[in-house]
Amino acid sequence: MIPNTLMLCLIFFAGGEAGREIAEKAQATQRNFVDESVTTTMYLVNANKDTVVRHLRNLTIERKNAEDYSIIQFLNPPDVRGTGLLTYQVPSGDDKQWLYLPELRRVKQISSRNKSGAFMGSEFAFEDISNNTLDRFTYKLIGEEEYEGKACYIVERLPTYKSSGYTKIKTWYDKATHLIHRAEYTDRKKSLLKVMTFNGWQQYKNGTWRAEQMRMENLQTRKVSTLIFSDRKMGVGLKEREFNKRNLQRVLK
Repeated sequence: MIPNTLMLCLIFFAGGEAGREIAEKAQATQRNFVDESVTTTMYLVNANKDTVVRHLRNLTIERKNAEDYSIIQFLNPPDVRGTGLLTYQVPSGDDKQWLYLPELRRVKQISSRNKSGAFMGSEFAFEDISNNTLDRFTYKLIGEEEYEGKACYIVERLPTYKSSGYTKIKTWYDKATHLIHRAEYTDRKKSLLKVMTFNGWQQYKNGTWRAEQMRMENLQTRKVSTLIFSDRKMGVGLKEREFNKRNLQRVLK
């Protein structure tokens, strides 16, 4: 029988491989959706508990090698209506992203150095908006613990792309399902910056899992941004040609 201390040493020595394997299984729970349409309600709460509510439409099409396309468009309130973000996902590096601002009537490409900036005043950065694909990080299994009654692996993810605003992301993966329950983001100053939690995981007919709520709390400013998803549909027949800068300037149906 292998002593417990030696077993722990073996686990942590192979932490990089084990961490990657856990992340691969987690990503597999999110795939095979073909395409997707979802309505999002965004709640922005500042340190004084003042709240701003915004409504968005999200469209995504799944492509080979996780090179997905997506459009996010604000539907209301009027001051942000029509603002949109087009993302071409680049699995191993910086996504290509374009922001449309109706008041300026122009599309602006988001530069690599601005990907760590806040998306439309929320606590989500531009780099948080797209899926965190596997090759953007290295992985290390650093522990196991129970989180809100669920046995979890704790994996440390280190960004491999230079423009990231984070030095590491500590992530809690459910042992049974490999779904993410919590992620802690450390900034470039090596200080804990934000905590994101996922709630209301549901599995759809095609086997794909989605969280019905994502909450991002900035521990330094005490601001909170919460996304609540509704009217989610998959396999709705979206086409790749619809995901372009011209359509970004049109109100989504």
